[in-house]
Amino acid sequence: MRLTFTGRLAATGSAVLLLLGGAATSAQAAAPGPVMYSIEFSNPQERDDNDLPEPYGRVWLKAPWGQETALWEHPDVDLYTPTLPRYPDARPYEVRYADHPVTELCAFVNEDDTGINDDDVLAAGCVPVQGPGQYTVTGEDGAVTVTLYDV
Repeated sequence: MRLTFTGRLAATGSAVLLLLGGAATSAQAAAPGPVMYSIEFSNPQERDDNDLPEPYGRVWLKAPWGQETALWEHPDVDLYTPTLPRYPDARPYEVRYADHPVTELCAFVNEDDTGINDDDVLAAGCVPVQGPGQYTVTGEDGAVTVTLYDV
């Protein structure tokens, strides 16, 4: 089948629009490279001797195709889960390298209440990333806020 001039023009226009649409989508993702960040764990229900959370779980960055870069991970070690209201606790920020574009920030973080009641859910889910800024992932009992200083 032979395309007419109008058919070729329409096909070319469609191809250009598809290419531009793909470029706009990839431009929304933060480029691969170093990520400077800090994390704050909030649990308003915490009522023990220091009122500070003992978080465990995982916080990570995600690429459009699912590849992940962990920002923070800690297992649940019951009574030995450390108190941690902020990560890193001794520096203003931490640095990781994401070798993929970043489109989402995800957090599944609980707070240890061993021997008192059921563990609290601080964060459960993902939020879209549009560049540097503060991103909060909430849970039933609190929140995890990640500040991306550079991404």
